[in-house]
Amino acid sequence: MESVLLGTTLPENRGEATYTIPEECERLFCDSLSAIFLGERRIARQESLGMDAGQMARNRLTPNRALIERWFEVLDYTSDSVYRGFVTDINGDRTLFVFFGEGTLGQGLKTGLIALFELAAISTFDCSRIVACVPRSQNVAEPEIIRNLGWCGFNLTTLQPWNTEASCASPLSTKWLFLDAEV
Repeated sequence: MESVLLGTTLPENRGEATYTIPEECERLFCDSLSAIFLGERRIARQESLGMDAGQMARNRLTPNRALIERWFEVLDYTSDSVYRGFVTDINGDRTLFVFFGEGTLGQGLKTGLIALFELAAISTFDCSRIVACVPRSQNVAEPEIIRNLGWCGFNLTTLQPWNTEASCASPLSTKWLFLDAEV
């Protein structure tokens, strides 16, 4: 308490978001995303690992795999939506991956999409593409969501462009539909 009163922060509170945002994003990864972006290639078709189990594998990654350069979290106060994601760079082609939650898709997407396109275009990110990760469901509204994002320039895609090494990782996901758009 004394250090807070003196105007300094406690060391255990520094950079909390630096660790929370990547953990929240990794929690959203399916096995295919983990295999391609976190380097867990040999276990791509097995059951998902527990929390922090992939930390050891990340230290032995090959240099050719798709690197996650930045993690981000965007809060859209107009629709109470949270967008989480990451930026990856393969051969100079930077892509912003963003996860759309179940609650996000039922609300107005306009302000959130505008913010994401603007975020992708700033010099810090400088992305040429956005990939929207939309949760798969048995809901009949799924084609409507794809159609709505299609009006914004999104098209269905797979993870094949980011799967730079021959691996057992599937370019499809049982958890997410992938839609990409040019920035």
